[in-house]
Amino acid sequence: MPKSRRPTLQQALAAFVQAHFRSLTGLLLLTLLAISVMQGVEWLQDPYRFPLRVVEIEGELRHLQKEPLQQSLAPHITGGFFSVDVAGIREVVEGQSWVYEARVQRVWPDILSVTIEEQDPIAHWGEDGFLNRYGESFVPVHMPELSGLARLSGPAGHERTVLEQYQAMARKLARLNMQVTRVVLDQRRAWHVELDNGVILELGRTDTHRRLQRFVQTYDEVFAARLDELRRVDLRYSNGFSVDWRQASTTADEGKG
Repeated sequence: MPKSRRPTLQQALAAFVQAHFRSLTGLLLLTLLAISVMQGVEWLQDPYRFPLRVVEIEGELRHLQKEPLQQSLAPHITGGFFSVDVAGIREVVEGQSWVYEARVQRVWPDILSVTIEEQDPIAHWGEDGFLNRYGESFVPVHMPELSGLARLSGPAGHERTVLEQYQAMARKLARLNMQVTRVVLDQRRAWHVELDNGVILELGRTDTHRRLQRFVQTYDEVFAARLDELRRVDLRYSNGFSVDWRQASTTADEGKG
């Protein structure tokens, strides 16, 4: 039998290339494509090619002014249309004390649009803050004069609880044409309520709604005719209350609950 001839190195290399030509060609094309994409991304991210020329501030603004806000954003807009840090800009905007939420988006070819939802204060919180409608507190840099807002206070972390209690009490007392001007939840978790006529209601730590309802139910019979003399009503009794009139003090029940 004839002896088998071993292929030379050149023949082996040629056979390998022939067998894997398509794979090598595909790999080469993928490599060239990846390089092209990377170069394209770098080209697009060059801020000098697609600079941002306009910053639009949208939204119903009552406490913020557009021009100062645009000026405060200017140092943070360092990229071009494709490279600007949208998330970072949104974080800067939402860092403003009067901003509740912001939406930042690019508008071709050179606009950065910032849509703002302002904080909507519905009550004072503590000495220098406000509560929004979600029961979240915020402290603005400059305190505006906002009349007609109730003053609420309580331990940190109880903002939503105090707001909900205030709203429930306000609805109940509105039947008597009374407004709640202050609600305090003290460190002992006792509730103190002040009305627009200066009357103080002491509701204690438990059964606050039942105790307030007792005041509402007895208002016409006990308080309506002498409202100008009323100073304080202590409702922390099991079945009654004590009254502090401006001239005398009477007790309608014994033993606080």
